[in-house]
Amino acid sequence: MFMLDEILAHKIIEVEDKKVRYPMSLVEKKLAHARSVRDFFDAMKQPGISLIAEVKRKSPSKGELRQDYDALSLARTYSQHGARAISVLADEAFFGGGAHIVERIANDAQVHLPVMYKEFVIDPYQVFEARSVGADAVLLIVRAVAPAMLPQLIETAHQLGMQALVECFTVEEAKLAVGSGARIVGVNNRDLQSFEVDLERSEKIRAVLPSTTLTVSESGLSSRADALQAEQLGFDAMLVGEAILKADNVALQVRSFAGLHEEMKDPVLND
Repeated sequence: MFMLDEILAHKIIEVEDKKVRYPMSLVEKKLAHARSVRDFFDAMKQPGISLIAEVKRKSPSKGELRQDYDALSLARTYSQHGARAISVLADEAFFGGGAHIVERIANDAQVHLPVMYKEFVIDPYQVFEARSVGADAVLLIVRAVAPAMLPQLIETAHQLGMQALVECFTVEEAKLAVGSGARIVGVNNRDLQSFEVDLERSEKIRAVLPSTTLTVSESGLSSRADALQAEQLGFDAMLVGEAILKADNVALQVRSFAGLHEEMKDPVLND
């Protein structure tokens, strides 16, 4: 929680600064030329558990995740080896991402998957920014947003043709997400206080969600076995970052999580 509070305090200042340097009128002008939206919802509802593979340079707790980090190369690998969507960190200060990185990946000719703008969204401006750079979905974290603001952010994403992956940590937050109009709810498996991964807690949260809601298991999944467990608990998709990013062979790790066990033509392919 303390880290989240620090990030959000910084984000308030950052967003207000963006509004001055790049006002909404310019964002809307750019949005008019954004590429067509790809169907993130449909990608999540495909048979089996769908993999959302993450592009992330670093984290506040783990530091740099790869010595040979190349955001676009990673995204291309994900697109070629079984992921069904790509999550790209848009936060620069804490995670080494940026809207420009989302834009580069979302508009690359070799990336054909829906792309999610993963950011600490607190203002509708960021949702418009996400679509303007080509994102197909945006992450919303329930406890990062004022309860009265959450329905507005979800509706803004939907009006722009995007989906909102609404992340929760408790049963109460899951109910608030659904009540606010969420079609896709993410359940974070990692406790924000102890940082321990607990799929049993996630199962309890998953159980209160309507059958019409698509669900995503987030954080702490380290293997295909974890993916299968999440699928057995009823999750439609999983968001995996560090377990892929730290792998010696990224392509093989993506294929493993995606359940694609065939031999690869080029076994040394990495990023």
